[in-house]
Amino acid sequence: MLGRVFCLHALWVLASCHDVAREDRSSGSDNAPPCPVDAADDEFSALQQTARRTDASVGAGALGRVTVGKTGTFELDGQEVVLLGGNYVVKAKPYFPPMDVVRSDAKAMAEGARAMAYSPSASASGSPRKVLPVVRLGALFEAAMPERTEIDEDWATKLEDVVAAFAAEGVYVFLDIHQDAFSTTNGGEGLPWWMAAHMQATATGGESYIVSPKHPMKLFVTEATTLMLQEMGVPVPSVQIVTDENGANHEDPWRAFSVGSKDGNPRLMNLGNPSVRLNNNDHAWGQGTLLFTMQVQNFAYRFYRSYLHASDRTHLFDPYVTFVLHLCRVWERHPNVVAVELFNEPPAGGLPNLFGKAVNTRHDLFGFYGEVLRVLGDVTPAVRAPIAIEDVFGTLQDANPTLTSVLIESVPAAAASQLRKWASQGQLVLSFHFYPGFATTVDLPSMVKLAKTEAAKLGDGVPIWLSEYFEGSAQDLADKLASATELGCNAATFWQYANINYTHAQGWFKYDPEIVAKGGLFDSLTNKINAAAWPAYAQTVRDGTFWGGQITGGGGAQMDVLQLVPSLSTLSSRTTLKAAAAAAAAPQFGYFRKPRVPGR
Repeated sequence: MLGRVFCLHALWVLASCHDVAREDRSSGSDNAPPCPVDAADDEFSALQQTARRTDASVGAGALGRVTVGKTGTFELDGQEVVLLGGNYVVKAKPYFPPMDVVRSDAKAMAEGARAMAYSPSASASGSPRKVLPVVRLGALFEAAMPERTEIDEDWATKLEDVVAAFAAEGVYVFLDIHQDAFSTTNGGEGLPWWMAAHMQATATGGESYIVSPKHPMKLFVTEATTLMLQEMGVPVPSVQIVTDENGANHEDPWRAFSVGSKDGNPRLMNLGNPSVRLNNNDHAWGQGTLLFTMQVQNFAYRFYRSYLHASDRTHLFDPYVTFVLHLCRVWERHPNVVAVELFNEPPAGGLPNLFGKAVNTRHDLFGFYGEVLRVLGDVTPAVRAPIAIEDVFGTLQDANPTLTSVLIESVPAAAASQLRKWASQGQLVLSFHFYPGFATTVDLPSMVKLAKTEAAKLGDGVPIWLSEYFEGSAQDLADKLASATELGCNAATFWQYANINYTHAQGWFKYDPEIVAKGGLFDSLTNKINAAAWPAYAQTVRDGTFWGGQITGGGGAQMDVLQLVPSLSTLSSRTTLKAAAAAAAAPQFGYFRKPRVPGR
């Protein structure tokens, strides 16, 4: 309820402060000319040569292909199956664990699936349903295409090796084009830094797409909004800046690793800039800080519309589709790959211009999806991989009725046609997340019902996949895998799996012993950077010896979850106890997900 109240009042204030007339949608944005479709296709046809094209018969082992059934189920050899597992997302270099760790994890997941007490309820036809282990494997665009011209061969080889290692143990894979807050240039991860650099270099109105001395990190939240939220008792994000021992702000907090500063590689700003780290660590991520910045809002609005304008299509849209196509070819070579997911948790874009831009986010996002599908549909040889998509924020229509009432623009007709076409071919999956708070104000049973409704609107026979949710213990994660299945999910993956025996931390990040000995990177009580440990860590970023990143909600990981998935009888009794405890607990508020427990 509190999240709903926040959304209503905050957006009302934004509307009153920024009553901007709706722009002409046909004229585009950023003063860029519309991009002719034929010219765009010619440009893409040249760039796509960098994507690997291999016959589908080249694959690992004899693992059967999971397909999308006509009734919106996942099937193996004509029998309905359920896919259960966890996210497997390394948010920074090296982007994948060492192969011996991957093989160990794959073996543990397969053994866990065999050991679980859970047997799903029978299918609609009365047939038993088998559980297959699965991972949602992070495939980050920033790693795959560090330069705009081609896919990085080393990364591509590692990806295929990881997928094959999972296949060897019978573990299936969703390929997840993961991002959070878009790019390292504003504290997030996922999209390459050169995309934001292009946007900034071609900005026409002084807008900020990157964080730098000339473009300091800034929230779109107005002073009036802040005052109202404070009066309501709702947490208000704020930009944090590193201070000296006297409490004074750093004199140049946004220079290190920023685009054009010549003070570090811009690819590493999300790791190496200390002020950025204050705003992208797990606690700040739970407060929604980055997503409320002008940089993310501007990036989102322009990226979703990049296919409409010639320059942006060349520099943003075409490289992105090249990457998607590459992953679709990986699907062909590896029968254990189930689908390619286009985009993780797409943020709203265009705020604080509520009526001129932000209300169109869903229209723009699905227009983007539709054009991606149209281009993929024209590729030779034909793309046969299923594509998974998420709605705005990774949530669903009516998961927060107030948010739905603001994002009023419908899916463009051309995009809706593409979605129906791909659904009819058994090539569309609806992915959604469940993080109660700002974007989701309903319970899980209601969320699953909404997913089924939205999937039916997309087309016939679209499976629903709970691709992220978070709980504080392995047992609670396991319980929700079973609950989601019984409620009607065809697949479910918890956030997140990490081999904590390897990292000695609560996620896919490792610190040198010197940093650990000095108490870790963050003070667990104040959530401030540990000044004693930071210099040693900063040096690892500078010299490239760091491993992974404790950023944008990357902590709180678990392992050995699948073997804990309970029988239906145990689940029923445990759910009753949990419901009673939840009813007695004080309500909590979170924008997108609960803050993770800080890692070491």
